[in-house]
Amino acid sequence: MGQPLLAQAPGEKLQELETVLIVGEQPGPGLWKVSKGDHVMWVLASHQPLPKGMVWRSQKVEARIAESQQVLYGGGVNVSAGIGLLKGITLIPAALKASKIPGGKTLKDVLDPATYAQWLTMRSKYIGKDDDVEKLRPSIALGQLRSAAFRRNGLGGVSVFDVVGDARKKHKVRRLSTPTITRTLKVDDPRGILKSAQKLDLPDVECFRTGLNQLEADIERAKTLANAWSIGDVATLRRLHRNLPLKEAVKEACGYALMAALNEGGSKDAAHARKMMEDLMWHAEQAQRQSQLDWIAAARSALDRNKSTFAVLNLPQVLSPDGHLAKLRELGYQVEEPDRALD
Repeated sequence: MGQPLLAQAPGEKLQELETVLIVGEQPGPGLWKVSKGDHVMWVLASHQPLPKGMVWRSQKVEARIAESQQVLYGGGVNVSAGIGLLKGITLIPAALKASKIPGGKTLKDVLDPATYAQWLTMRSKYIGKDDDVEKLRPSIALGQLRSAAFRRNGLGGVSVFDVVGDARKKHKVRRLSTPTITRTLKVDDPRGILKSAQKLDLPDVECFRTGLNQLEADIERAKTLANAWSIGDVATLRRLHRNLPLKEAVKEACGYALMAALNEGGSKDAAHARKMMEDLMWHAEQAQRQSQLDWIAAARSALDRNKSTFAVLNLPQVLSPDGHLAKLRELGYQVEEPDRALD
């Protein structure tokens, strides 16, 4: 979906142009069709971020919603530390200190000159002058840079769920949502963990360098995915879709280096941090599995009960080989993917 290459003079190096986001009125993706006999479920794959200037032309989606008896949404997953509101408030100062570079230093003090110069260029381009971000640990500063960069590149627009919700209300179609799976962690001595985090050196510097180097490529990939979604290019969506297990996805996050460093050593706080991380991953995996099982049960019930059902799933849940639609296919349902964008 990138722009074509420039014309090339003899001996001249090819240079690829920046991907331009598709804006204006777009058809959006086609609908996946799940069927059992003459009962059907139309599934819309949601994706974020989408272009801010895109207007999703959703007449066919609205027509499918209007003819359906229910609109099915999947429930969320919420894993949190059960430390209580008042205790959580008392931990805020410690958490803020843990987010900053120890010893009152700034990024200029802890990065090599070449990396800091690269950071300054990108900060100026996407964030502007901000002395506060200079005090943040590298992984946290990188997160703020990425958020700002995606916004400045026009990513973060229309919400698929809002459009579907408006159509459902307009046609008075019943809403069906599977429950949010909530799990609560027991965190031993959270204040001690945060105090230990404040003393950490900077294990996330290397991850910071890597993140700076790949930021522009990540933006281009996000643009290509957004464009593919907006015109219904399922082949490109499938090609660029990444199906990472939860543990691998967590390890790719730059903040993981901080957590890994916090877990090291034989101190009491390190032991508490290790247990917290292990419990978090276990609860998250179990909650995701339960959420999928709940959705599949609701989808099967809706397919039995309704002549037509409309459902919204996130793109990974649609495309993953172990995703929601793959599980329905394993159970004997016919699953057909769209071969073109919506008319």
